Amino acid sequence: MNYKIFIKLSLIALAVIAFACQKDEAAPDLNPDAGPSYIDIENDGYFVTLGATPAPEGQTGTWRIYNGENGHFDDVNNPKTNFYGEPGEKYIIGWELSHGKKYEASLIDVSFKKMNPVIMAYPGDTIFNNRSLWLESEKPQFGATGLWEIVDGDGGRIENAETNRGEFIGLENEKYTLRWSLIYGSKKESVEFTFVTDTLVAFAGNDELDIITSGETKYYTLDAFLPAGATAKWQLLDGKPGKIHIEDNAKSLFEGVADTTYTLKWTVDLEGEVVTDTVDLRFRGKWGVYTDTRDNQTYRFSTFNLGQKGNEYTLEWMAENFNYAFDPGVGSVYYGFADRSVIKTGHAVETDEDRKAYGRLYSFEAAIYAAPEGWRLPTILEYEDMLVALGGPIHADEKIKMDGESGLDLNYPGYFQRYSGQDPYLRNVFDLQDINGYWWTSSAGDNGLVNCYSVMSEGDLPGQVIINQSYSMAVRYVREVTQ
Repeated sequence: MNYKIFIKLSLIALAVIAFACQKDEAAPDLNPDAGPSYIDIENDGYFVTLGATPAPEGQTGTWRIYNGENGHFDDVNNPKTNFYGEPGEKYIIGWELSHGKKYEASLIDVSFKKMNPVIMAYPGDTIFNNRSLWLESEKPQFGATGLWEIVDGDGGRIENAETNRGEFIGLENEKYTLRWSLIYGSKKESVEFTFVTDTLVAFAGNDELDIITSGETKYYTLDAFLPAGATAKWQLLDGKPGKIHIEDNAKSLFEGVADTTYTLKWTVDLEGEVVTDTVDLRFRGKWGVYTDTRDNQTYRFSTFNLGQKGNEYTLEWMAENFNYAFDPGVGSVYYGFADRSVIKTGHAVETDEDRKAYGRLYSFEAAIYAAPEGWRLPTILEYEDMLVALGGPIHADEKIKMDGESGLDLNYPGYFQRYSGQDPYLRNVFDLQDINGYWWTSSAGDNGLVNCYSVMSEGDLPGQVIINQSYSMAVRYVREVTQ
């Protein structure tokens, strides 16, 4: 070989080796850092702001998705870019650094919370007294939308189906399954419930016969139910003066006066099907009203502040004679109705109006046990305290009788005596109706005699009589007012 040629080839080979060594020594290290992972994120738009370390000069940084669907970046080359995903999806993403053909990646996890549709109240297995249903769920959040759907059941529809407060209207006695869904991107999470409809029944609210408010003009917020998809209207049937402020509002303000019983009608129209209900209202003025839940009879009562300074107390005193059928025919009777009996004065109490006015006559034992819960017979001392509070017997006489200013409205129901000595045959005797009134107290002595209080249509002032237990008398219960 020519020596000069050999030298030249050797120099070329050395140059190639030197260049290759120089290139290897110049290749940078790739140390990508993708930053922290983000787990169970929940926010508007379902995104996170990533925190990778920027690529060194001469290197290129790129974000890539390795696992997970429907995610994207604002800028794949920005280490602090926003990454967007979908609820319920788990992503593995990487921050890649590259130089020439060489690259390295750092991986992080990003996950977003699954949507959780929540219905505020389920109707149970059956919608009682209705064939429509107000639908309510938690409002969609974080950019999701909502949708009500009928999954199963014929003849139904949903109004405002794309809001969290929809209205379902169906047929009566039909089984339905409804679904509430949250939707975001490609994700849809749902919850379902099944129920059976009932017939449509109007509800005007519960009777309120003792509404306590201040001021001469009385106000009460009505409490009817408006079925979903229906229209309705109030009407004043009985009681003046009275005013319904907004006739088509189930929660309208009602305006009235004290001691007047009002009857209001609530008419509901659902797709041409019309049903009605009524409610009775009364504002307390001179009287309160108590309802005995055993038979739903009502009794007016007056309130008295009694006792001396330092020993004051307040009693509610029934302003009508009691009329509960306790041990009827034995423990309690109506005037004129008893075996082997005669009526010396007055008339038999037969009509509903008379029976409400006179009430029943009770044996002493029955008078004790017939009391509704919370009520009791007064003591004779409490009766005397009441007379004192009203100015003494002389001044109290007219105040405690019918139409008197106290509101007690004592009348003259008479009495009943078994095996009476007034009758030559010792028959049972009814006497003094519309002449005298007698009422039991709880003040009984060891000898079996009982103190009763009385009023008379003429003659003597109100006071007390002491009688044996062969009599049956009227009853007015009292109860303590708790502060």
